[in-house]
Amino acid sequence: MTKQPLWFIKLTHYEYWAWQWFYYPLLPYIFYQAWRARSAAFFTTINPSFENSGFYAYSKKAILDLIPKQYKPKTLAIRKDDDIRAFFISNQLEFPLIAKPDMGERGKGVTKLFALSDFEKYHVQNIDNEYIIQEYARERLELGVFYSRLPDDENGTISSVTLKEFLFVTGDGISTLGELISNNVRARFQENNLRERFAKEWNIILPQGEQKELEPIGNHCRGTRFINANYLINKQLENMFDDIARQIPGFYYGRFDLRVASLQDLYQGKIKILELNGANSEPTHIYDISFGLFNAYKTIAWHWKRIADISIQTQRMGVKALSFWKTIGAYFFPN
Repeated sequence: MTKQPLWFIKLTHYEYWAWQWFYYPLLPYIFYQAWRARSAAFFTTINPSFENSGFYAYSKKAILDLIPKQYKPKTLAIRKDDDIRAFFISNQLEFPLIAKPDMGERGKGVTKLFALSDFEKYHVQNIDNEYIIQEYARERLELGVFYSRLPDDENGTISSVTLKEFLFVTGDGISTLGELISNNVRARFQENNLRERFAKEWNIILPQGEQKELEPIGNHCRGTRFINANYLINKQLENMFDDIARQIPGFYYGRFDLRVASLQDLYQGKIKILELNGANSEPTHIYDISFGLFNAYKTIAWHWKRIADISIQTQRMGVKALSFWKTIGAYFFPN
């Protein structure tokens, strides 16, 4: 069977579009919401306790610090002059660990560390960047839950639940790992990196039915499949996230990226929040290709209206928007 070229897959599957191209058709509607909110940078007012409302240049660690301890894995900031071995011992850490930039998006720089040598190597490579170390959450399910609440309302709403399926291949007892990767569309987008990472296993035949995880980080840009799980939304789930959100001061809009052992534990609040993203977050269930482009745009439009509605109320509370041009310049040209 002839494989479709990757450029054609990118063109015909909106989940692979560059985010700038995806959002261009929505710009007139976003400008309209800016007019409603009487602020060009209205999106920088919606989470007063987050730096820049979580739109750009914000510390992941600072946001995690606002979340009650029982809902998150241990997360520690690293300084460039830290002795890694002493840091590891004094903080009673265990491998594996997750290392990630304190300021970063779309999975860039996120790495799973399996040994002290990995930790030391990562530190050297990121010596000039602020990064954090996070206890590895061993719960088997990873989800994105999008929550928002109008400041004047007692209760909020969940508008998106995404189940993440990490990149993997399944052996057939005939094909090598390299061949399985080459025949997997999502893996093909990561093939160069995977060839380097699995160089020693590339020509080994994977036994029938054996699954091989290729990417431990649950990010779409790294091959994770986003599955629409909005069927999980109910009043019990919304009440649970209302309770969590009320404990986070100045938070009204964003996506919780979390791990949970089971769906039953999800409804009981037995979760580990890996990150809480603010104004720049998306309802990621839209990238389930079965959701459809029209529904994706409809959903994004609803969320931009929600941002404007929240902004109108926070501005009445005295929250000031940042400079629009400064915000846009810093977002697109961070250095």
